Amino acid sequence: MKIRRKISLIFTALSTIVLFFAFAFIYYLSARNTQTDFYTRLQEKATLTAWKYFEKDELSNPAYNDVIDKYEKNLPDATEIILRADNSGYERDSLKKIIPVDLIPLLQRNGEIHFRAKNRQWVGLYYRDNQGNFIIIISATDKFGIKRQQHLLRILGLIFLGSIFFIYMMGQFYARRVLSPVTNIMRNVRNINATNLSLRLKERKGDDELTELTRMFNQMLERLEGSFTMQKNFISHASHELKNPLTAILGETEVTLARNRKPEEYIDALNKIMSEAERLEMLTKNLLALAQTDYDLLASNPDIIRIDQLLKVLADHFNKTDYQGRIVFHGLSNDASFSTKGSENLLRIAFSNLIDNACKFSGNQPVDVTVKGGKSDISISIADRGIGIPSDELQNLFQPFSRAGNAITFKGSGVGLSLVKKIIDIHNGEIRISSEVGKGTIMEVRLPLV
Repeated sequence: MKIRRKISLIFTALSTIVLFFAFAFIYYLSARNTQTDFYTRLQEKATLTAWKYFEKDELSNPAYNDVIDKYEKNLPDATEIILRADNSGYERDSLKKIIPVDLIPLLQRNGEIHFRAKNRQWVGLYYRDNQGNFIIIISATDKFGIKRQQHLLRILGLIFLGSIFFIYMMGQFYARRVLSPVTNIMRNVRNINATNLSLRLKERKGDDELTELTRMFNQMLERLEGSFTMQKNFISHASHELKNPLTAILGETEVTLARNRKPEEYIDALNKIMSEAERLEMLTKNLLALAQTDYDLLASNPDIIRIDQLLKVLADHFNKTDYQGRIVFHGLSNDASFSTKGSENLLRIAFSNLIDNACKFSGNQPVDVTVKGGKSDISISIADRGIGIPSDELQNLFQPFSRAGNAITFKGSGVGLSLVKKIIDIHNGEIRISSEVGKGTIMEVRLPLV
């Protein structure tokens, strides 16, 4: 069932319930008022009956004639029963046949009662006169009231059915108007595919939910377009970067095998091939790591990681390489405030890349690694005194295969920093770069504190 019809049916159902109870309440009030009015007429008839039979000797002729006139006009088809109110068994038995037994004491106490029985309305009046005490009982059927109630019921029924139909049609109309932006969104979305992600939905004015939905959908399209563009560029750059060492290996091999050479020439050629193969291996590992970071974090349960201990392990590792003695750590302690949550393997890759780059681009100068614990995050600063990075190239430094112009002569693939950025991002962290050409670079990483 479509949403438009569902909205119309729900709206109609709710309105039907409200109308039903409203009309039922109107009918109840009308019936109650009709019944009360008829009881009042029966009481007046009972009083006129008592005056007719017992007050003739006490009223003047004009007054008595007026009573008779009113008596004859008021409910002429009513049934009259007059009983003497004494204690004889005959009178009591006759009264019990007419009036419910539980109402007899009420009649004697209050002087009047009214009730409904045998589809008729009844009024009992206890009348005291100088001739004695009497019970006057008047009963009649409110034929006019019944017809009026039936007529009212027919009118309310017709209005009820007509209202339901009208409400349903109006619900359909307004549901169509309210959902028309959704229909337009669906129509426009069908025209968007991988080949035309630059298309955008037309945003409506206002701040309602549909406007927000359109805005969010456009933002999603922007992210998708950016991701597709980055993917295309990544594939293009990866193909180019992988092709260079392969071309160099094949070219060197072809040239070496073109004729017989001295052993020294073969050794020199093999060294060049090995260098290009190592470059290809490093590039392949970085590309695989870049592609697997999201999966590795989602596939494993995040651990509590002591950043100071992780950096201490890295220090021991780099002290066994050509960078021995150049890395200076600051702020290390046994304080548990240096803990974060995530993948220890991925963070090891990220900080290894940052420290390796700092050492690689700073010659023989020392590299300072500083760890500080804050109220909500951990700050890790890696500062070198190397060649620096031009300010106009800082914003592109985290793009895959992007390298600073003054770093071309250094060995590298241009994938390391994009890998670092991705790892820090999936750990809900932040990385900043401040650099000055010829004076050095500072990489500052902030990770959320556990």
